[in-house]
Amino acid sequence: MSAFEIAQLWIYPVKSLGGMAVERVQVTAAGSFHGDREWIVTRPDGKMLWQGDVPAMTLLSARIEHDCLVLEGPEPADRIIVAPTEGAPADVLQYGYRLAGHDQGEAAASWLSERLSTPCRLVRVGQAAHDWGGLNPLHAISMISLASLNARLGMLQPPIEPERFRPNIVLSGDHQPFEEERIGALDLGAARLLLREPCTRCELPNISRADATRSRQPLKLIGAMSKERGSTRPAAFGIYSRAEGLDLRFGQVSHI
Repeated sequence: MSAFEIAQLWIYPVKSLGGMAVERVQVTAAGSFHGDREWIVTRPDGKMLWQGDVPAMTLLSARIEHDCLVLEGPEPADRIIVAPTEGAPADVLQYGYRLAGHDQGEAAASWLSERLSTPCRLVRVGQAAHDWGGLNPLHAISMISLASLNARLGMLQPPIEPERFRPNIVLSGDHQPFEEERIGALDLGAARLLLREPCTRCELPNISRADATRSRQPLKLIGAMSKERGSTRPAAFGIYSRAEGLDLRFGQVSHI
């Protein structure tokens, strides 16, 4: 029998910025996490920015505190509080979809533009972030699988931390490496996590969270290991998922 335990839960209020660890999270009707990726950094023309365009985004983080969005830079005192506002209407172009939102003002735009060294805006799309029909909005990874990757990577560079993969759910427990690719669902109390399809990795795991530099690893090794185990996707690590139920909580365990 295998065991999968929720070791970490993450929400990323702003897409492509660092997120916040939580012990309990509300599940939306779309199977996503409430508060996840409801703000998006864009170019002035509304096109979404992500770490592949601007690696320095990995040095910034976001969290929700007392209904306000808090943006933080790499230095302890470097932060700005963005109060809820229905600013000017602003559309975001994301992966070919157009999402309606509201601009979050000049102060947030200036703070981000200065730290990312490019003109940008902050747009809140709110509920529209969860209304993509047919998608699997959550990302789960296994610490057992990550340990297997790091064991191979250890000959090449220091271990990769789970945050490099921007997971919503980090699983620990007693199971085989990459077993999460072969099971369909985890029953977690009154909730269920549907493990739908392996995640084909982009270059984000190659970007250092310490200094935003790029390297060739771990993506190159992920591709080789995917081929070795006959994965259905190239360079696969982690699982696109969807939750069912009211909430997920730290420490919940599923036995398979």
